[in-house]
Amino acid sequence: MNKQIKTSCVSPMRLTAVIMATAFTFPALAADYTLADNKEHETQFVHPHESILAEDVPFGAPNAKPPPYTILRYTERYSYLADPAKRTDPFDTFKYIPLDADNPESYLSFGGEIRERYEQSHNQAFGIKGADSEHYGLQRIMLHADFHANERLRFFVQGISSVQFGGEQKLDVNQNPLDLQQAFIDYTFGDPSPNGNRQTVRAGRFSMSYGSGRLIATRAGPNTQLKFDGLQFIHSNEGNKKLYAFVTRPVKEDRYEADGPNQAQTFSGIYASTPLSATSGTSVDAYYLNYRNEEAAYVGAKGVENRHTLGLRWFGKNGQWDYDWEAVAQLGEVGNQDIRAWTFASDSGYTFKDLAWRPRLGIKADIASGDSNKKDGKLETFNPLFFKANYFNDAAFFRPANLADIHASLQMQPREDLTITFGSDFIWKHTKQDAIYATTGRVLLPASDASRYVGTALEAAAQWKVNRHVIATASYVHMYTGSLVDKAGGGDIDYLATWVSFIW
Repeated sequence: MNKQIKTSCVSPMRLTAVIMATAFTFPALAADYTLADNKEHETQFVHPHESILAEDVPFGAPNAKPPPYTILRYTERYSYLADPAKRTDPFDTFKYIPLDADNPESYLSFGGEIRERYEQSHNQAFGIKGADSEHYGLQRIMLHADFHANERLRFFVQGISSVQFGGEQKLDVNQNPLDLQQAFIDYTFGDPSPNGNRQTVRAGRFSMSYGSGRLIATRAGPNTQLKFDGLQFIHSNEGNKKLYAFVTRPVKEDRYEADGPNQAQTFSGIYASTPLSATSGTSVDAYYLNYRNEEAAYVGAKGVENRHTLGLRWFGKNGQWDYDWEAVAQLGEVGNQDIRAWTFASDSGYTFKDLAWRPRLGIKADIASGDSNKKDGKLETFNPLFFKANYFNDAAFFRPANLADIHASLQMQPREDLTITFGSDFIWKHTKQDAIYATTGRVLLPASDASRYVGTALEAAAQWKVNRHVIATASYVHMYTGSLVDKAGGGDIDYLATWVSFIW
């Protein structure tokens, strides 16, 4: 049977025009970056790390006033709309459909996202295997239904359609015309209110995003986001302390068949997050993750991978300073090689709140261990697991392994709804003997003693929040490569992406 499926979709340009026209048709949808509290019917701040835009344009701090929609849509709660006076948005009719007149926690909610994206690249893989120029359109449509039987029992289901228009290479993460993205059931014990001491058990297919997204994220850049099949336990209390535990199998994307769990991989862990004090603005995350892959392949090591990851993250704000520092150690084995890997990542910034455009100067410093000796019985290459694809920038050149970088950025807000970011990232191999991996895990540059210096990426991006529902973004990256890439037969990289998201 021929699996090639012909898709009859509206063109990206036409649909983008429809979305923009819709945005300006509803002037009442002016930027309203707050979400009502489910219990007290009062406004509630959505943290930038929880915003649906949290993984976009990673070389600047998230805007302090994101839209109310979250990166994990199932965390949104809409029972506050039981009060008709709170229904001020045209889409509120679909966000809250009451099922029991005597129980505001019994309701049905619909939502979704349409994203139209255009990408153009030259030498995306350094052009080592010849000229590698591509340009194509990406369309992602996600629709979800959230059924709350009552304050304890809920069902969540989300479908996805991912289509690539043009381009010579269509990856499974970009071409998946119709599939099931999420489908799970929750049951909550204890006090089910948002600030109550409660425990939730989740079973089914779901996405996860923890902490900074350096190890577990939704992978916002490609068309199809990451998801997992399994069980999850969530404990939270009124002090905003949270504890997560999960046992899953990563879901493997299949272009023209239903996505299913990857039988060669298992992923489990415990993740705890707690604020140190209400006044300091500092929080700490601590976690243990276990990843097993029966088909692992690295330069110098192949076989069954059983990797244990221990991490500690310290983040928060102090006046006009913000900081996010994370240290990770990895142990275990791949085949007959012992794993001894580590990483340290930091993101610090200072915002000039009293100046026009509220500029933020930021600096990131990251280092991920490499493997300088392939014959010592140790695999020292760090595995970033299920990291956000645009870890260094929107172009997603590299996997954060065997690399070190220093990344400076300047972010400004000429208007409340407009954010402009400029960045410069200097990148080296950890040791001369290290290979460089692409985001997919394949070897991008083989091990070479030529040089440690890889290149310098210059970046610029702009993000315009047209209103609560429409966000337009543009990003450009140019990477000047060094002698290491030149000797391998490659050259500089150019990357341009622009996209419009319509969220409701």
